[in-house]
Amino acid sequence: MNLNWKFMISDIPTVLSGLWVTLGLTAVSYLGAILIGILFGLILLKKVPVLYQIVLVVNTVLKGLPLILQLLFCYYAIPQICKTLAATFAFEYDPRNQNYFLFAAIALSANFGAYMTDLVVSSYKAIDKGQTEAALAAGMSKLQGILYVVGPQALVIALPGLSNYFMWLLKATCLASVVNVFEMTSIARASTAVNYAILEGYLVAAGVYWIVCVVVERLLIGTNELIQNRTGKEKSYA
Repeated sequence: MNLNWKFMISDIPTVLSGLWVTLGLTAVSYLGAILIGILFGLILLKKVPVLYQIVLVVNTVLKGLPLILQLLFCYYAIPQICKTLAATFAFEYDPRNQNYFLFAAIALSANFGAYMTDLVVSSYKAIDKGQTEAALAAGMSKLQGILYVVGPQALVIALPGLSNYFMWLLKATCLASVVNVFEMTSIARASTAVNYAILEGYLVAAGVYWIVCVVVERLLIGTNELIQNRTGKEKSYA
């Protein structure tokens, strides 16, 4: 196999130019997914009437549909919704200036938020009920018990899952290229099309993704160990 090594070396800075978009989309979508997971999780745990049934249906739909379909849905549906709202409430909307980054972030947040919901519920249920009773017996309110007793323990349980979802989300951002977000994959594809070195361009993109994922994984592992050690020390002091 003859590879164009000269092109591959020169293409590295080109692919890296999309790294900040990839990381930014990952961070925004991850934050959105966590917020959705916490909100939906609380509704499911408290079994809020009506909202409980709605969240169950929405969660099932989000987990049951392929992510790429959700990206395409946001890409085509959100502009139509904005156009309808603009006509109804008489505000200006220009369909020629679309925020594709926002569309992708909404789809990714919703999809991963559904899985975060299950993580929140399972982590909370893994805490012994005696912890809540002990917090109440110590004079804490229910909210204080969740924030200072149950919450930190649930976080430690959820850490491995949270780290895995971050890694999966980082790699899933490559699908945002189908909705005109110029992250690393779309930039690599454009570069290969111009230079007629398709295999070489995607090998460069794969190498960059691999290095970034290794670095992020090490950071997550170090952070998890730090939090777990700190939590263990606090328990021993108690």
